[in-house]
Amino acid sequence: MHLSQPAVARSVLQLEEACRLPLFIRGARGMMPTALGNQMAARIETMLQHLGSGAAEAQAASALTARRSSLPHRFAEVVPPGHLRALLAIAHCGSESQAAQKIGVTQPSIHAALQGLEASLGLQLFYKLTFGTRLTPSGEALLRRVKLALAEIRDMESDISAWHGQIKGRVVVGVLPLSVGIFLPAAVDRLSSSHPDIEISIVDGTYESLMQGLMSADIDVIAGALRAQVPEDEVQQLELFDDDLVVVAPSDHDSLQREHLTLEDLLQWQWVTPLPNTPADSAMVRLFRSHGLEPPRSNLRASSPTMTLAFVLQTGRLALASRGQAMRDNHGGLLSILPVELPSTRRGIGLAIRAQGTASQNLDLFIRACHQTMADLPA
Repeated sequence: MHLSQPAVARSVLQLEEACRLPLFIRGARGMMPTALGNQMAARIETMLQHLGSGAAEAQAASALTARRSSLPHRFAEVVPPGHLRALLAIAHCGSESQAAQKIGVTQPSIHAALQGLEASLGLQLFYKLTFGTRLTPSGEALLRRVKLALAEIRDMESDISAWHGQIKGRVVVGVLPLSVGIFLPAAVDRLSSSHPDIEISIVDGTYESLMQGLMSADIDVIAGALRAQVPEDEVQQLELFDDDLVVVAPSDHDSLQREHLTLEDLLQWQWVTPLPNTPADSAMVRLFRSHGLEPPRSNLRASSPTMTLAFVLQTGRLALASRGQAMRDNHGGLLSILPVELPSTRRGIGLAIRAQGTASQNLDLFIRACHQTMADLPA
């Protein structure tokens, strides 16, 4: 590290004082890390990898050649924390004055930190515009990795709290529309009851927006239908159960009076169809075309199960729904499942998390709560 032995010893002692726990066992023959020391070292290694990758990806995203060569791993070792705080603040606020106010420094300090960040990489990371400061593509690439690096620090804080016997922190869950109602509310309630100091936030959105949030550490886990293809080096999928799709209708719908109802018969009624390019939409297209039929065309598309069922009940339209959710939430008998087989609509439901690094204590407890909830549900 090109540092003196006293400097290294002093840094380790300062870190142990901040943790209020020993990170090493000292002996006559040297130092051995404690279990917490090993745990923290792994997180720090991941953090440095993210910062190094951020520097490399920022350079790759630049349309211009870097003004001077900069080794990505060297950037991870020397970048001041204040520069990273300035990057996060300017990305959030969009102006140097608001960013300075957000983190409690002066505007010239923010400006100097941003200039220092650009100088360290030899890249333009920011556009200075009349209405504020915006990130260049290189700045955006660096920002994503900085968020991932800081997520490791948050997880480190949770690890330390757990070693002190205090389970606290946060879990941000991104929710996809179908099937999550079967397990998610009960799992969240289970975790909240057993660990009230863990803050749980639920956000919904499209798969693309939630995956972007997961990859930039704004979201910790995505719950919903699993995808057939994901980048395995970045995303790990944990299957909880299988579910299939059914067609639902109001219990007084004309289709329920038909004998031997077929898929082709369903085309004569109006539908609420899924959003394009979602698993439900792909399943619907594949299902109808496998029978030589074009899928229902509708001027009404929805991704929210709540709104979809509201339209079904209030307008008499047909819609696709999760079988498990439709059976558990039939609105007091007002909603019925049509007797039409939908082969090949079965898909895995579960969780998607970041593959790199180790899950935080809080996220691990959430995953366990989901598995325990599924184990308690009737078959």
